[in-house]
Amino acid sequence: MAHYRDLLAQIDALLRPTLGEGRVADYIPELAKVAPDQFGMAIATPDGEVETVGQAATPFSVQSISKLFALVLA
Repeated sequence: MAHYRDLLAQIDALLRPTLGEGRVADYIPELAKVAPDQFGMAIATPDGEVETVGQAATPFSVQSISKLFALVLA
């Protein structure tokens, strides 16, 4: 799991300086409420181990990313 922890830390360090540069999708009410500098990631392994970085425990609206899960199931 240390490998995943290190990987997440590297990605976080790379992306952290860019947080807040984009625009929140204000045409979707649920997304309009999200702070533009909010960021978190999590990796869950098949054996149940979980590594996180940033605000990974913060609930969020999945919006269009939910299509990916439907595609994978298909």
